[in-house]
Amino acid sequence: MIDVPMVDSIGDMLELAMMCCNRPPKAIAADIGYSVDTIYAACKNARAIPNKARQKLSQLNSIAASAVALEATGFAKLFGYQKVDRHVQSMIIRLKKQDKEIFILLEDLPVILLDKNDRNDLSEIELNDLEHTAHRLIDRANSTINLIMELEHKYGLGVTQYMQGKEKSPVLTHRRLS
Repeated sequence: MIDVPMVDSIGDMLELAMMCCNRPPKAIAADIGYSVDTIYAACKNARAIPNKARQKLSQLNSIAASAVALEATGFAKLFGYQKVDRHVQSMIIRLKKQDKEIFILLEDLPVILLDKNDRNDLSEIELNDLEHTAHRLIDRANSTINLIMELEHKYGLGVTQYMQGKEKSPVLTHRRLS
């Protein structure tokens, strides 16, 4: 699998998240209880996202949530924003391609792991195969997260509320009532 380029910094992801929510930075800052200067400093990587602001900031949208998760964990391969063709159909095709690769890798996994209780029970080849499969699963999870970001941005699905365990999205509620 080819390495997918990612947005270089948390600040860039945060700035993108703020642009996607179609609200002025002053209103966003007021909602999370921090100054506009603090928000801009985080966008310019001059300071970290304030710890107390992370949960409120992640409620903006899934891009902001991923930026907060990336800053907290450093897991760029999992939470990074992909610099790829962001057209929804392209992202779905990319995900389906990854699904096919993962399916093939997972088919062999039970045989590799049969009667293997820990790392010492695996040969070097088995360990490499297992590591390769784990890496492809992480890449696939990142593609799924990026598709969710794009779907939420384009269609306003309220996915961040769902991920936080809050009530159902108004979009879904409206659809059921119709």
